[in-house]
Amino acid sequence: MRRQTIVRFAATALVAGIFCGCATYQPEPLVPAEIARQFERRALANPGLCAYLDTNAAAKPSACPPPDWNLETLTLAGFYFSPDMAVAAAQVRTAEAAIVTAGARPNPVVGLGPQYDLRSSPSFAPWAIGAFSLDLPIETAGKRGYRIAQAERLADAARLAAGETAWTVRSRIRAALLRYLLDTRRSDLAAQEQDALALTSAFVAARVKAGEASQPELDLALSGLQNARLKTAEAQARVPADRNALAAAIGLPVEALDGAKLAWTALDRPPDEQSLAPDTVQRLALLDRIDLRRKLAQYAASDEALKLEIAKQYPDLHLAGGYSWEGGENIFELGPSVALPIFNQNQGPIAGAEARRKEVAAQFLAMQAGIIAEARTALINYRGTLAALDAARSAAKYQAQRYEQASRATAVGESDAITLAATRLQNLAAQQTLLQTLTGAQSALGALENSMQRPLDHGDASSFTFPPPADTEVKVSEH
Repeated sequence: MRRQTIVRFAATALVAGIFCGCATYQPEPLVPAEIARQFERRALANPGLCAYLDTNAAAKPSACPPPDWNLETLTLAGFYFSPDMAVAAAQVRTAEAAIVTAGARPNPVVGLGPQYDLRSSPSFAPWAIGAFSLDLPIETAGKRGYRIAQAERLADAARLAAGETAWTVRSRIRAALLRYLLDTRRSDLAAQEQDALALTSAFVAARVKAGEASQPELDLALSGLQNARLKTAEAQARVPADRNALAAAIGLPVEALDGAKLAWTALDRPPDEQSLAPDTVQRLALLDRIDLRRKLAQYAASDEALKLEIAKQYPDLHLAGGYSWEGGENIFELGPSVALPIFNQNQGPIAGAEARRKEVAAQFLAMQAGIIAEARTALINYRGTLAALDAARSAAKYQAQRYEQASRATAVGESDAITLAATRLQNLAAQQTLLQTLTGAQSALGALENSMQRPLDHGDASSFTFPPPADTEVKVSEH
């Protein structure tokens, strides 16, 4: 009876240990058609997005959705909807789950062996569970702690990688919004130029008819008009393409932008070079770049991995015990066992981990050197575009004054309509040049921002702190 009680207890404990706390499978099928329908239902009036903006926007929106969508609110919408952010968040959860795996303790091993009794008594069952064994592994030398520390550092790296993804989303939205707003202006200027050339061609045609101008002059005017029409058509065609690119950067169908008022208050006033000192730019790039911080986290993880491999030189302890019934006797056994590090002391994995740590350190140094060069080059380019922008502003101001003078002269009869039209074309050309230099300046500013991974539109590089990736809550709600 005693033997049966012990065996029954062991079997019960084994079953309870196996099934206690087991997870259950929950199916989550992917249905492409339904996912596509969910995407088409996305909108800027999403209540979840409104709550997200209210929590994270520097200036709380006065209404939901906001009356004006600027770079900040569009960026937050991108954080909310972007599939890249959803992927980054999933990768963070995977890395955090690895911490649980790293902290798991090794399970004990239990064995139940059958016995067969050759006695022929008809009242005696020949088969019985007679042998019970238990192996309890005990990790030594702090291996579990090193595993957990390595997993935590890798989780830190995953969170910083999510921050890099957030910056990439922001950078794409900025570039797309910039193209859309500037191409809208180009389309308007091209249309004005076409109207001015059409009026000029009509004046020249009238002069040709009156014998005051030659046919080649009219042909030249008509040729300019045709080129202007082509230029206008090309500019107008870019606007819907830019709008679609902006919607894609945010993670929305293009129809979601219908009726949305897009604004960029600082578009015409990029920060001056006095607010971006070279030493400040370099210091912030080296200290705050997310990819550089991610590489530091990877180096810390490789350092913990080296500690773990060194700890593996010391074998784990196994507490082995057992019970058996033999010849009417209850036999208990207990004895520790340990693997003898005779033939190898984990030299290969230790050497590999040490080499990996050196490799990550070399990658960090190379990345740091590249960042220094990138930030300096971007700042030099930006300063050059600012000089060109100042010159274009002066030229545009001069041409605007000439056009205003010509308009007054024409109104009082001191100048003719053709001269006014020519002055108008010169004014439009100056505005187009100004727009082109503004495009260059804003593009160079975007490159400078990317070299530092921080916004600079407000002009004060030292006062902005990019939200840490761990604080970025990515929620994709379709309802």
